[in-house]
Amino acid sequence: MIECRDLTKTFGFGKEKLKALDGVSFRIAPGQIAGLLGPDGAGKTTLMRHLCGLLRPDSGSVSVLGLDSVRESAKIQNQVGYVPQKFGLYENLTVAENIQLYASLHGIPKSDLAQRVPRLLKITLLERFTERMAGKLSGGMKQKLALICALISRPRLMLLDEPTVGVDVLARREMWLILRRIVEEENMTVVASTAYLDEADYCDQTLILFEGRLLAQGTPEEIRKKAEGLTESPTFEEAFQALICGSVPQRLVRKNPVREDAPVRIRVENLVQRFGNFTAVDQISFKIRSGEIFGLLGANGAGKTTTFRMLCGLNRPTEGQIEVDGKPLTQNLEKMRAQTGYVAQKFSLYGDLSVRQNMEFYGGAYGVRGKLLQERIAWAMDAFQLGPFARMNAEKLSMGFKRRLAMACALLHEPSIVFLDEATSGTDPISRHEFWKRILELADSGVAVIITTHFMDEAQYCDRILIMRDGRSIAVGSAEEIRKLGGNAETLEDAFVALVSDDHPETQTETHSASAVQEDGK
Repeated sequence: MIECRDLTKTFGFGKEKLKALDGVSFRIAPGQIAGLLGPDGAGKTTLMRHLCGLLRPDSGSVSVLGLDSVRESAKIQNQVGYVPQKFGLYENLTVAENIQLYASLHGIPKSDLAQRVPRLLKITLLERFTERMAGKLSGGMKQKLALICALISRPRLMLLDEPTVGVDVLARREMWLILRRIVEEENMTVVASTAYLDEADYCDQTLILFEGRLLAQGTPEEIRKKAEGLTESPTFEEAFQALICGSVPQRLVRKNPVREDAPVRIRVENLVQRFGNFTAVDQISFKIRSGEIFGLLGANGAGKTTTFRMLCGLNRPTEGQIEVDGKPLTQNLEKMRAQTGYVAQKFSLYGDLSVRQNMEFYGGAYGVRGKLLQERIAWAMDAFQLGPFARMNAEKLSMGFKRRLAMACALLHEPSIVFLDEATSGTDPISRHEFWKRILELADSGVAVIITTHFMDEAQYCDRILIMRDGRSIAVGSAEEIRKLGGNAETLEDAFVALVSDDHPETQTETHSASAVQEDGK
């Protein structure tokens, strides 16, 4: 079905050369789901574009469906469905109109669509949304619509480049179940890339890419065995770390768990945010103590980002109260911002400035100057292992080191409250491990940390978690308490799915009956 031999691809010229693929060789048998796993910059997209004949190798060869990717690229493209990261949906067209447009582009007769389209709509749970504008769909629903558009032509091979990126756990799980059903019912082969290593168990075969090299290929269980003897009951992520480093980092634990009598830094009471007739956040209440790691979780569109922006003072609530250190946020906004560090999902680093220059800029913006600024920069260089890159422009850093630099910049003024909005998105497990090591150290020192994340393993580090659905708080508690609320679920991910799925915008079933843990506001 697919065979790559010593595939190499380099971009750029002279000193600016980047080897995106470095001697990659593998085979994928027909009728399987193969997962390309690795962080941003691993080479997944470059490999995908070779598999569908859009790129020419510098050396080596690619055979797809028995066809050479260079000499017979047009034939490959006629038999392959390809969903890139930014699939070209037309947001001002409805779901039905998008499907019809892609069907006409493939020259598919209307008679063939009569059975094909209803079946695909049923499989993807989009039957009720055919008249909705594509621009009004959630992230997960857009991915499903893109999948339908690619499946219209009945391809023998489906290539999906990070189909679950940026969507919540439930939407990710649904996407993989849809792919499994298609493989089994249509005898199709699927190659899907992902940065989420926990998705490996949905695959028959996994290929681990890192910095353009293929580190390993095998079933998820075969990959896990590579970490046996290094740690007890190794996870897939720990096996990934073992492949790169030859060892598994020590599992992180809190040294100084938050005390129940610790001072309350942030208190939220009956918070409401409306945009016209739409209520984005509806009567939520909670508190965050000094030294606490507080996780804000929910499906896409649940209201997490809106809540985050209100907590940071970027949005003014329609109703309700936010207090910081016992004083209303509206009366204390400048002081709040001075003692707050904020790492956004897309932190605004200046690519044409060096690592040190970025720190100098952000330190100055926070009012840190002179000798103190140089001392804080020296601390950050050491703490985040950025010293060797001090003179390198930020745009040249890997994703993991960009995240380190972003966090370093946010901590230069020694904030006592830190907001982390999807701050580890796109980073590899080693970078995430180092990132969380610093977060735990911050919390142990008394800093209040508020996070949003789609990584359920990261949520395990939180002292308490608030889960939102349709703008409301449906559960607040420790990871263990959340698992109990989710029907004594084995994992936090299973509990999350159980709590949000019934009213999830893509399933539209009856409201879940599990009772929510409510804040007492004390």
